[in-house]
Amino acid sequence: MSSITAETKTISASEGERPAIVKQVNELETLLEKLIPLIVEYQREGANVNETKVVHFQEATDLLKEFPLTIPDEPQDIDTIVEKVKGIMKHSVRTTHPRFMDKLYVGSDPIGQLSELLAAVLNTNVFIYAVAPLFSLMEFEIVNKWADVIGMERDQCEGLLVPGGSFANFMGMAAARHFHFPHVRLMGWKEGDKPVAFCSAQAHYSVKRAAMMLGFGMNGVIGVEADMFGRMKIDKLVAAVEKAKKEGKKPFFVNATCGTTVMGGFDHFAEIRKVCDEQDMWMHVDAAWGISACFTPQLKEEVKGMETADSITWDSHKSMGMPIFAAGVIVHKHNGLLQSSNSSSAEYLFHDHSEQSYDIGDMSLQCGRRNDGLKIYLSWLRHGTSGYRTRVEKFTGLAKYLAKRIEEREEFELVAQPPYGQVCFWYIPKTIREKASKDFSSVHEDLNEIMPTIYRRMQEAGNMLISCNPLSDQNLPYFFRLVCNSPLLTEKDMDFVLDEIHRLGQDL
Repeated sequence: MSSITAETKTISASEGERPAIVKQVNELETLLEKLIPLIVEYQREGANVNETKVVHFQEATDLLKEFPLTIPDEPQDIDTIVEKVKGIMKHSVRTTHPRFMDKLYVGSDPIGQLSELLAAVLNTNVFIYAVAPLFSLMEFEIVNKWADVIGMERDQCEGLLVPGGSFANFMGMAAARHFHFPHVRLMGWKEGDKPVAFCSAQAHYSVKRAAMMLGFGMNGVIGVEADMFGRMKIDKLVAAVEKAKKEGKKPFFVNATCGTTVMGGFDHFAEIRKVCDEQDMWMHVDAAWGISACFTPQLKEEVKGMETADSITWDSHKSMGMPIFAAGVIVHKHNGLLQSSNSSSAEYLFHDHSEQSYDIGDMSLQCGRRNDGLKIYLSWLRHGTSGYRTRVEKFTGLAKYLAKRIEEREEFELVAQPPYGQVCFWYIPKTIREKASKDFSSVHEDLNEIMPTIYRRMQEAGNMLISCNPLSDQNLPYFFRLVCNSPLLTEKDMDFVLDEIHRLGQDL
């Protein structure tokens, strides 16, 4: 018996059973018996939020010394694997900790975690109905459910799950390209095409990357002047479109944003729809972060008009807290376009049969398609639409609470009132406070040093993690952006953040 299986259970195969499969089952049971208690204990440690670190920060060279990543040539036994797992958990950022507020995603919950395990056990590819019948149907239902939430008619929508919001934005732009330039799919760009797209100056960087991948280049995306929250100024959008047309270019695509990455702003969707109709342009909405606004009547004015978009990106691994990835794209009022845009009709895979309308793979640019629908389906089943409404209302409420507390403390300065689930602010040390009160722009250079310094100290302390960035289009120096997405956060955590930042930065 090899070293790999020596410590596994030794239940023998009964008559008719294949011994190799029984051996695998025994190994799985052994791994679960050894690893599940470790995982549960890891999660339980996080309940003591004041004692458990969010991160044990190390420089890369030190981390590699403590946790060598060399992959050996010979197989390792299970006990060695278990020890490696312990080290992996120790050296990972604890995203399930409520004070991980650095990014738009947070740690996953139990139903999401178990869904991922089940997806790995079933391990099928959702590209044709024959090998993934239930999961193909499940993906269609998830797209239909999103159509309901957004306010679209199911029979006017089609969509796909994709690996992340960036890929979904790419798919939206690719659909728009095929709608306006159908020859490109087979023949490539012609000299006279001159496509140009538009987005907010604060739009996600994936919009320009999509243009790069589609072959008309990052410079083919024009950043439109935006307000503080990243909302495109409509008159500036119109002017940019007219300027491009005078230069002989073909405007074909506008990317609006539902929940900008930094400030959390919502574009004026109804007004953008009007401009797109007048100028014959495709309207795409990047709702990767802000999609949960559709769950609550409290934000109905913010998302008004989004349901008129030609395509929409949504991302359940952000504001809905599902494991990464759980994203998708919906194309609206252009049924069949995903198929005509992306199909290559590989004859070894796609055939005529009674259920071929569920062969999702030929609508996608992927061949391998992971079963991400399972976690979305089971998570939505577990929490219900009402649960996601409660979640978004809680994190927007916490954002308002934190903004109020910032305004009450002289050592902090709010960048702007939060429109959604993140709060942006500066810490103003006593050494520059008087100067800042007279002319805030006079301390910009100071803040560009102070904010990153506090962030590094925060990493080293490990008690919490929030991000730090400038906002160049508004000429704003580095500030903190705290995301209130975790459903485990409380008002006490918000107060802790301010006290901790003051502790870390009061000597600067």
